[in-house]
Amino acid sequence: MTAVPIPPYGGCVWPVDPACLTTEWDAFDPAVQERSLALASATLRRLSGYRVGGCPVTVRPCKAGCATSSTRPSWLDMIGAYGASGFFPHIEGGVWVNSCGCAGDCSCGPECRIALPAPVGRVDEVRVDGIAVTDWVLDGDGILWTGDTECPWPTCQDMTLDDTEPGTFSVTYLNAWPVDSLGAYAAGILAMEFARACAGGKCRLPAGVTTIARQGVSMEIAAGSFPNGFTGLREVDAWIALWNPQPIRETTKVWYPGMPVARVTR
Repeated sequence: MTAVPIPPYGGCVWPVDPACLTTEWDAFDPAVQERSLALASATLRRLSGYRVGGCPVTVRPCKAGCATSSTRPSWLDMIGAYGASGFFPHIEGGVWVNSCGCAGDCSCGPECRIALPAPVGRVDEVRVDGIAVTDWVLDGDGILWTGDTECPWPTCQDMTLDDTEPGTFSVTYLNAWPVDSLGAYAAGILAMEFARACAGGKCRLPAGVTTIARQGVSMEIAAGSFPNGFTGLREVDAWIALWNPQPIRETTKVWYPGMPVARVTR
């Protein structure tokens, strides 16, 4: 019987505080170490409500439309002529655009900005025509052009081409919050316990016992993998409570029929 190859762990392993990995860690088999780090990363990602960690994604943005003389009513121009401002939600290319022109909410003039699906924890690379550009800053949930040249964000691109080719536009970013030092500490603690469990040793992870009675003390533990949103490890749960105190399964999102979806390159 031919063995079916098992693909490697597809998630991104969290940074780990080395102070949490004792000399016991070095004695574990490398396969056990890799599996334990993967389990710790995936567990903390889930228990944070998918708000922290994960892998960077590459999206192919489309420039948002602005209200023009053909799409905004004449009274809006009249209001602007008298020194006031108007807010005009309108449909641009079949998509609702909340716009009062091309200027931003706090800008005195047109902004060269591209919005990204939130949250935006970190932007790793921006490519235009296959070339990495660096004259931009992370502005809220988008990237704002700060260069002296004309706005380089294209209004359209060839989606059939790789983002290393001319005529393309891509942004690679982390669609979550990056792991901080406390998260790295929690990952190290949890990875050690997973490694002990995988090696058949004694660990602090709950075993999924439903009911246990000892010396007149009865204790109930819900079955499943951390069904209450916490691990039972004090150090790890302190970090989880910072990001997901309720806890919730994932961050609430707004959706409506016909809502455009970001094009993600896989």
